[in-house]
Amino acid sequence: MRAMPDAAGHTLTLFLPGLFTPVPDVAGGASTRLPALETWLARAAAWTGLPRGAEAVLFALFGADIPDDADLPVAAVTRALDLGVIDNGWWLRADPVHLHPQRDRLVLEDSRRLELTQDEATRLANEILEHYRADGWLLKAARPGRWYLKPPRAARIRTTPLAEVAGRDIHPYLPRGEEAKAWHTRLNEMQILLHTAKVNEERERAGKPSVNSLWFWGGGRLPKLAPVHWAGLWGEEPLSLAFARLAQVPSHARPAGFAAWRREADSTGGHLVVLDDLLALQQEADSAAWQETLASLEHDWIAPLAGAVRAGTLPRAELIADTGTRFVLTRAYARRWWRRRRPLAAYA
Repeated sequence: MRAMPDAAGHTLTLFLPGLFTPVPDVAGGASTRLPALETWLARAAAWTGLPRGAEAVLFALFGADIPDDADLPVAAVTRALDLGVIDNGWWLRADPVHLHPQRDRLVLEDSRRLELTQDEATRLANEILEHYRADGWLLKAARPGRWYLKPPRAARIRTTPLAEVAGRDIHPYLPRGEEAKAWHTRLNEMQILLHTAKVNEERERAGKPSVNSLWFWGGGRLPKLAPVHWAGLWGEEPLSLAFARLAQVPSHARPAGFAAWRREADSTGGHLVVLDDLLALQQEADSAAWQETLASLEHDWIAPLAGAVRAGTLPRAELIADTGTRFVLTRAYARRWWRRRRPLAAYA
């Protein structure tokens, strides 16, 4: 049996994207009671300075360069995880999606709704590539929902992360910039190819939604990484796992809660746990599940973690939201009883 680690040598950071952006039904209805979380937010030292957005926060937490006038190069980073290949090429995510019309809008559903198999993804990508390979293009379906496109040269466009477009009309989020018109044309060409693809014919006969478009986003080259202090990463979020691989930080499966993490963490130093459930539910606008997940996070992570800090068995902990704010809790901060709690909605 593994010996209990020295908790005094650990610090724990929870990254909770989606924490301060409740889905509309939650914002206007009865909210879950969250005394531990509300107390933490009230008594902690709040620090700003991180960028906004889930991907941008992860770039900052792993010391990656953040470009001022270009996309975050998410594609190049996650490709290192999905394909195990590290190079200096310019890559773009070209993820499979389904677009369905709603009056004068085209609303995007991402791959979570498609239930696409790896075989289907590979066949679709290869069919598209047949029309572009001779011109020097590469397209690889590394995972059913994560595809990678390499054009003959770097594209001069700006794009919007897929997570920000899911469930919305695509038109305000299409590629923009110097080459936007050419990339809109290219997207239309690929949509035509997908419309006649054999895989989509099979899916439609089976009553499944077709893959009728791709979503371009996250283009760029691998960023430089500054040294980071993380002793371990815990979670299943792909971008964080990719950064852990690039930074040579040990990664672990997500624990069931703080108690499980404390049993499993066998190295001192700073540990990062990525809990991205709220962000996914926010994209799905599932208000009931959003509240249930908040309650679970309160019970499994927030309350016992705050209790360990108050008891002095963990010297420091922090919560980070995708708004760019970090809430640092120490034993001294936890004793600031005069700071009044506010409901979570007050931080939205």
